[in-house]
Amino acid sequence: MGLYILFFVIYVIVVLTIGIISSRKETEEDFMIAERKVKGVQLAATMTAGFFDSAVLSVYVAYLYQYGFSAIWIFVGIIVGFIILRIYAARIKQKADTMKVYSMPEYFFKILGKKNGLMFSIFLVIQFIIFLIINFIVAGKVLSAIFPVHYAVAVIFGGLIILTYLLMAGFKAVIRTDFFQLIITFVMALTVGIFLFGRTHIPASDINLTSLGTGNIIGFLILGGLSTLVAPDLWQRMFASKDKKTLNRGLWYSTAALLLGALVVAVLGLSTKQFFPHIAPEDALVTGFSKLLPYGLKQFGMVLLYGVALSSSDTVIFVLSSIFTRDLKNYTEKYSEESMKKLARFFMIIVVLFAIIIAVSYQNIISFGLAFGSLNLALFPVVFGTLYWQLKERAVFWALIVSLLSVAVLFITKQFTPANSVIVLPIALISLLIFSKAFKRQELSNKSIL
Repeated sequence: MGLYILFFVIYVIVVLTIGIISSRKETEEDFMIAERKVKGVQLAATMTAGFFDSAVLSVYVAYLYQYGFSAIWIFVGIIVGFIILRIYAARIKQKADTMKVYSMPEYFFKILGKKNGLMFSIFLVIQFIIFLIINFIVAGKVLSAIFPVHYAVAVIFGGLIILTYLLMAGFKAVIRTDFFQLIITFVMALTVGIFLFGRTHIPASDINLTSLGTGNIIGFLILGGLSTLVAPDLWQRMFASKDKKTLNRGLWYSTAALLLGALVVAVLGLSTKQFFPHIAPEDALVTGFSKLLPYGLKQFGMVLLYGVALSSSDTVIFVLSSIFTRDLKNYTEKYSEESMKKLARFFMIIVVLFAIIIAVSYQNIISFGLAFGSLNLALFPVVFGTLYWQLKERAVFWALIVSLLSVAVLFITKQFTPANSVIVLPIALISLLIFSKAFKRQELSNKSIL
């Protein structure tokens, strides 16, 4: 218990120190977007941290446990997404700087109008609430495994730690804690991987790259590849980058870091499967760290895993609060002159309280993770379309409505799998095409009458 306390206290002191230092001489622009001056390695760290977090790791290790090394297709899809994003990143960055936007919904508010800006806000709020809940679930399980505290108490405590440094320094704290998170993630992953590599016999059947099944492999490639292009936290990080050159460099560094991390974590997932063949897949990540490692390394690894879960959550909380803040300032006159820092801090508190309540009462990580990916796919046709064409605002609005309903049906009926979660993509695309054609025909009809 002594080592747990020592490592845990060190972690808390570090993140709170980051918050205190980041808050010094901070402007509104600093708090909201780090003054759009985030540089190469720091940008790569914060981008990688957004995908190499407890939510993705828990789903990834769960699938490693079920299907073996074939689960690597999750990260292959994400890496493909980073490569695609690099093609369009400079164009997106240039537009964002010109329009002086702070969040993805605000970007599309300027391009597609008020209604569609609100629809993007709705999509992204739902997505990130789901993502935050997953991180809180993992953090709560890890802390309750470290110390003899109830799971609910562990979730609440994690929320309070994050709020403390976020309320002090905002997005600058997010960027700096992400850099710290990336360091501790790789230290953790490499240490655990090296320790387990020579001590575990992994059967050839678990090395098979096709055991996930063709449908699931295609599903993960689509989910990872296309949803990465429309990931709102990545967009916010792109907006915060110093320039186009820095942005491209950051995306390349992130791609390499993600591949290395995925390979190392695979050792943990496959080892857990061999030593603990009868646990629930969603518990494989925490079980691997808490049961497989020796004294000293176990305590170190569990506290670092807890840090990864919390540092992922801070990004989500800040993105959500910035969406609410910018929507209030853009859509209402009452709050147009209100301090962004004040509004963002208020919404941080609301978001954390709501996520804690859900995380305590519902803990199905895999369903949450696939729902998050489906919501990203639902946005892809619209986001991609705006890069090449001038889309009709009404067609976009109704296509987004149909897409949101399709995700809701899958979630309510509990039909989410990697294979069928991509059904949302063709639904979104076909809906956009149909509504675009229908409204164009209506416009032509109205013109002929006049």
